[in-house]
Amino acid sequence: MQKDSEQGFGWGTTLLIAGVIGLWFFSPLVLKWLHGDYQGAGSFGDSFGALTSLFTGLAFVGLIVTLRQQKRQIEMQREDLKLQREEMKASREELAGQKAQMELQNQSLRQQMFEQTFFNLLNLFNQYIDDLVEGPSPGGSEPRRGRDQLGVIRERLLIVKKHHHERNQHTGDYEARVLSAEETLQRAASYFLGGYSSHADDLNSYFRLLYNVLKLVNQSDVAEKKVYTNILRAQLSDSELQLIALNCARSQGEKLKVLVEEYQILKHLPKELNGVSIEDVCERITKLEAAGE
Repeated sequence: MQKDSEQGFGWGTTLLIAGVIGLWFFSPLVLKWLHGDYQGAGSFGDSFGALTSLFTGLAFVGLIVTLRQQKRQIEMQREDLKLQREEMKASREELAGQKAQMELQNQSLRQQMFEQTFFNLLNLFNQYIDDLVEGPSPGGSEPRRGRDQLGVIRERLLIVKKHHHERNQHTGDYEARVLSAEETLQRAASYFLGGYSSHADDLNSYFRLLYNVLKLVNQSDVAEKKVYTNILRAQLSDSELQLIALNCARSQGEKLKVLVEEYQILKHLPKELNGVSIEDVCERITKLEAAGE
């Protein structure tokens, strides 16, 4: 339909141009026929000089009107472009808002996935502790379980003795000798390192689970990591804190020690046991392992 109208406009223009040329070509013959000769026709044509000036002025006015119309069209086009830019800007802002909303949704989803994993692993850690059970006792008493069993293990590994019984060479009787502070620490550290292997099956799994819980929090992108490590710390007993501190003094506990210090797991560690500093015992354990004793 548009193609037909363009063809019609082309033929009409061609006919109009042909008509103007034809009038221009035949105008002398028409004037001669009206006035009889060319001199009379010339005088007749001069009488239209003012009219020619009028047409020239009208043509100039028409040109000005055309230019003003073109100017208005350009201004309208500029306004349209301005509106388009504003719409594009609004669209970009809307897309940015949608992107920010999607990021918040993704962050919330990651938070939910992390918390689900964290609490599942924490439950597994506590379940492992609950499943710990003391071996059969000679007296047939009820075996200790869970955190009570960890307390038993702590008592067996962290033995603090301030007296040593020695045989008197003259009488043959055993006599108690008060140990120095240095000897007390040395013996406590030696007892721990010497007896650890007898409880390695229970303790190694315990420390690996604890390490994995802390590692999960440490490698996550959650904002408040200590909120979750504080939840873990609140569930640890005094016996566990002491065992964790002693284990971190061992060379095998170096990786766990980094996370324990980072998240202040030993913040509420009992400072002493039977008058002996736990920190001093830990330092002695480190020295004994370094010396290979």
